[in-house]
Formats: sequence, C-alpha cells, structure tokens
Amino acid sequence: MACRTRDVSDSGLFLDVDPTTIDVIAGALVTMSVMDDASGEVIELTGEITRLVERAGAHSGGVGVRLIDPPVTWVPLVHRVGGGRRGSTVPPKRRMRILVVGDDARRRGAMALYVTSGWDVRFASDLATTREALAGFRVDAIVAEHDLDDPRWPKLLEEVRRQQPMARRVIRAPLKGKSPPPTGSAEDLVHCIVDVDAGLDAFVAAITDS
Repeated sequence: MACRTRDVSDSGLFLDVDPTTIDVIAGALVTMSVMDDASGEVIELTGEITRLVERAGAHSGGVGVRLIDPPVTWVPLVHRVGGGRRGSTVPPKRRMRILVVGDDARRRGAMALYVTSGWDVRFASDLATTREALAGFRVDAIVAEHDLDDPRWPKLLEEVRRQQPMARRVIRAPLKGKSPPPTGSAEDLVHCIVDVDAGLDAFVAAITDS
C-alpha cells in the first residue's frame, strides 16, 4: 500500500498509516519504495517494524521501521530534508481511497506516482482479489493498470460498478501518443483513461474528475 513517510532518520522512518487497517506485527520485515520528490528517484529499502501506533482522535497513527543496511542514496536524502521535512509536492487536501488493480510489474512501475499522491492506496492483482478488497474497503476510485486491449479490465470495472457504483472507474494505460477513446456518458463503464506517461496532475484529474 502507499502512504506518506515522515520522521526520517539515518536509521529509520515512520509510515503514516493506521496499523489497525493492515496486517502487520512488530518484528516483521518489510520492503519499501520511497520517492525522493527532489530527484524523482525511488529508493528501495528493507526494514524491521519496531513500533505500531494506533490512530487516536485527531492524532494519526503509524508504523515505525528500523532500516536494515540502507543504500548510500538514503543518507543524503535524510540530510537534505532535515530529518523529516517533506518535499514540495502537495497532495489534494482530501485523502481519497484508491484501489489499484494490475500485475506486479505495472504496480511497481507506478509506485512513485501512488506514493506521491498522498492518498490511501491499496492493491489487488486480479478479479478475485478485487472482489475481496471491495467487500471490506469503500473506495473513491479504482485504477485498472491494464492496456486498452486487455480483456481483464471490463470484468474488473463491471464488478466495481456492481459493488460500489459511486466509485470512479479509471484505466491507466500506455496511449503512445494517441488520443484516448471517448468516455464520460452515464452508460460508460470507464469514466476516464489516463496515459501511463502522464504525471501526477493528470492522475489527480482522472481520479477527481477535475
């Protein structure tokens, strides 16, 4: 899942996510892809969960992680942000809930985009895991990480329309310079198509219909 990172240090970081909403325990090993807003680089990290802080009222919860052998690119990032100040990217004020469906390669390739969005992002890999996710998680939008000629996304979006008809249905696909097919009528299965080469602004516009 994607979340904000704060309180970074040479040896650890704090993930801004309510631990009661995810299946984690203290002592578990985790892998993370952290977006460096300044350079656009994604830093791959491995760490051990050392602290779980449940959300309480206005106070956000989170997960403390001790890093294991962080790469050489991590320390310069920590020193540049001053031990926890965030970059200049400002996500939308409303923290939307997004379900992303696609294979591992497509999801990992887009991880920096989802982390930068600052939204509550969860992932599914196929129709079965999509159904399971929708049953226990109200979403504002679903993003199908599939090519336009992929036969899987119609069934996915039909399932979303059946279970959560108010959710916005988006396909993120390589357009290769071509204009996307027209969408937007009440009968359409797809609300919006966004190019995989488009940046954060295009992605936000696709999700928020702005």
